[in-house]
Amino acid sequence: MKVKKIIKTLVIIVLILGLLIFANFIPTLSLFEPGMSIMVGKWVDVYYQQEKDAATDVFDHADAGTGLIAVKLGFDEKPDVNIYIYDSQSDMQKKKYGFIGALLGLDWYIGDNMGTNVILTSPANPGPLHSYENVKYAVLHEIVHAYVSVLNPDIQLWLTEGTALYLTNGEEFYKEYLDYMPIPSYRDTLTRNPVKFNKIGGYTFAQTYIEYLDTAYGWDRVLQLLKTEDYQECFGKSQKDIYNEWVDFIENYYQ
Repeated sequence: MKVKKIIKTLVIIVLILGLLIFANFIPTLSLFEPGMSIMVGKWVDVYYQQEKDAATDVFDHADAGTGLIAVKLGFDEKPDVNIYIYDSQSDMQKKKYGFIGALLGLDWYIGDNMGTNVILTSPANPGPLHSYENVKYAVLHEIVHAYVSVLNPDIQLWLTEGTALYLTNGEEFYKEYLDYMPIPSYRDTLTRNPVKFNKIGGYTFAQTYIEYLDTAYGWDRVLQLLKTEDYQECFGKSQKDIYNEWVDFIENYYQ
């Protein structure tokens, strides 16, 4: 009897935990929110809530800039890319992490992609760490992710982030950064965790990785790597060999 009672209790606990997990992720089931309006463009479609002026700003910037990104990534026609803009940062975060997203302290987190769907905080309410302008410009960063996901749905975080930063809103790198920022280890560059990517300085370093590959091997090889992640086929070298070359590149950076 005692064993049956324990089993029954454990089953109840598991069911409750399952229900809580399911309830947490209810906001992620649909990116569309009731009352959203839509703007249809040549390259992107934008869904937005009440902040129409900010959404229009994002739409104009995205539709004007996406064509160049498409060409750079080898597209000659528009994939089904949709942008969903949420009036608050917490609402945007819920679409990725569920209700718990607002409790994770991700003040830096203003946008993301789920395949070819882009989610973005409205520039009108950018959160404590960002401005109207850098949220607006972040949309092209997320669009690169969306397009890259068409080329390779399971691509390494280091490659897709590096490409998005390199092609859009990455800040300039200076060699003096190495005086107080450690170079991410080879193992660090393999992470699939976006929080860890941020902590290791990924948003500072990853674009220089793509810059190095473009400079040393040419963009066609970079594009091939994004599609296949086969370093041996693309460069005739292992991923670790390329990592070591990149470290030498940034240790002797030109500025």
